[in-house]
Amino acid sequence: MPKETFFNLNEEKQEKVMRAAINEFILHGFEKANIGIIAKNAGVAKGSMYQYFENKRELFLFAVRWSLEFITKKYNNYIEFTNKEMNFFDYFYQNSKEIWVQLRDERDLVIFIQDVFLGKYPGVTDESIAYMMKVSDDYLIKLIQEGKDNGSIRKDIDNNLLSLFMTGASLKFKEYMMNKARAKGEDIMDEDFEAFENEIKTMMDLLKNGMGAK
Repeated sequence: MPKETFFNLNEEKQEKVMRAAINEFILHGFEKANIGIIAKNAGVAKGSMYQYFENKRELFLFAVRWSLEFITKKYNNYIEFTNKEMNFFDYFYQNSKEIWVQLRDERDLVIFIQDVFLGKYPGVTDESIAYMMKVSDDYLIKLIQEGKDNGSIRKDIDNNLLSLFMTGASLKFKEYMMNKARAKGEDIMDEDFEAFENEIKTMMDLLKNGMGAK
């Protein structure tokens, strides 16, 4: 976690520091990322960065956390299961295109998270993914219970097992989509939603048939 001096900055300054760091990590990786360049692009002194973070590793790990929290907060209306009367799986399929379009506004953050997931940052990948999985698990457990409450998810299986099933399937699917985009020399955010629409629908149908209430 950052030092208290970082949290004493206003939100705008915190965001500027984090975006500068994320951009540097995307361009140069973890090992070659330069704290001095991050500081310059953030408009702070290099020495100030070490008043905010103990070292580059701490900065990187917090960048992962900050990115996830920023996206979750900014797009909460799209990723929360707000229509409790609608089937859980149909709701997320219908919202997937809107989410895709909206996330393009935060292309760098999405690419950064994507690169962490694909193991682009040796030495910090395991700890980063462990945090990402914790966030994902907490989020999914909540959604699964809401799906059970409205009758769209079967109630005869433990929430943790359902989360494990959904996570395993979705992670491999995300990896497939990312690698498909990379094979064409692109990032996933460069692709139109329609490039994956049929595959996303098929995946949601498979999850629905496995987890959905009969």
